[in-house]
Amino acid sequence: MPRKAANTLTLEKQAFAHVEPPCQHFGICGGCTLQDLPYPAQLELKTALLAKSLTSLGITTPVPVQGLDEPWRYRNKMEFTFGTWDGELVLGLHARGSFWKIVDVQDCHLVPAVFNEALEASRRCARATRLPAYNPHTHQGFFRYLTLRHSRLTNTVVACLITAPPARPEPIAAGGGDESIIRDLAAQMQAAVPSLASVYWGVNRKLADVAVPDELTLISGSATFEEQIGPFRLSLHPFNFLQPHLLQAERIYDTIRGVVRVGSGEVAWDLYCGVGVISLYLGALAGRVLGIESDPHNINLARLNAERAGLTHLEYRQGKVEELLRDRNRSTWLHQPAVIVVDPPRSGLHKEVQRGLVAAFPRQIVYLSCNAQTLVADLRQLLTMAPQYRLAHCSAYDMFPQTSHVETLVVLER
Repeated sequence: MPRKAANTLTLEKQAFAHVEPPCQHFGICGGCTLQDLPYPAQLELKTALLAKSLTSLGITTPVPVQGLDEPWRYRNKMEFTFGTWDGELVLGLHARGSFWKIVDVQDCHLVPAVFNEALEASRRCARATRLPAYNPHTHQGFFRYLTLRHSRLTNTVVACLITAPPARPEPIAAGGGDESIIRDLAAQMQAAVPSLASVYWGVNRKLADVAVPDELTLISGSATFEEQIGPFRLSLHPFNFLQPHLLQAERIYDTIRGVVRVGSGEVAWDLYCGVGVISLYLGALAGRVLGIESDPHNINLARLNAERAGLTHLEYRQGKVEELLRDRNRSTWLHQPAVIVVDPPRSGLHKEVQRGLVAAFPRQIVYLSCNAQTLVADLRQLLTMAPQYRLAHCSAYDMFPQTSHVETLVVLER
């Protein structure tokens, strides 16, 4: 969290009574900021912070942040980082305010208990190899990240060990070099954690602190895992985007399905569609749904998930949203939409996307955002470019309990 935002949050928290946080790492680890507030106070604080952001849009009545009955152990994905402390390999999360120090996490209260089992097994097995953790100062070392994903449907875990390039590169099929160490480590992890269904090995050559591999190899188990969201069964890859709290995600998607006004003879666009979850919900209403996504793996799974659901009127294109919208006049598949749904990254909408939305002139623009600041900036620009639109709906959801983040859904109508 940026320093200014952290200071603002600290000041806002002073208005509430505090409690003893349950996590032994709270205050040291940078993963949580609100564990020391009772959950009702967290929702009240988030509602107040969101209200400040939305005021400039003319929303003067606070939008209550919808909470959860169980605000713990909710994350279905978590990225842990390897590091070194007092000469020993550690595995956990970045210390608060530090890029370099890693907290050796024993029990993260945001993740399923089985994640902590996999975390401990991975730490123990990695230490036994005597290979060092990657050092972001020197860019030397081997172990970089551990990414874990949980399937609510099957109650299984997928793990991805991400390392620097091997010092002794030999084909994994040959069973030599550092690859054989990874294979042995994966076998040990699965023996220690029976619910660990698949293990991947990722190689990351980037200098930046990003837990996304350049190369990915399946060591054991299935290449995809299964999940259920609402009425839809999905096939997913370890690095597909999925909302971290599926119950809250289902509430959002049900709300979208309830507020959109699109008929069976009309078209809806799903921009930044990922694996096509929102497309599936729109597919029950629209005569045609067109999804755009830059990641080819996401597109392939979106098509597979639509086929499994029997929704043959869903169509997907791979590419950057801004580029495909810019070339819309040359794209016969981009028919006039009645509704456009956008779920962009935290950075918000590219200027070309803003222009593309206004040019398409749909009946509704539905914007789902995890960043209130970029949401407000984008909506202010859209309303300036197209004053025919008005704010027709705004709702907020606590997708990230124990942190300051809020998921916000806004609908513009003309």
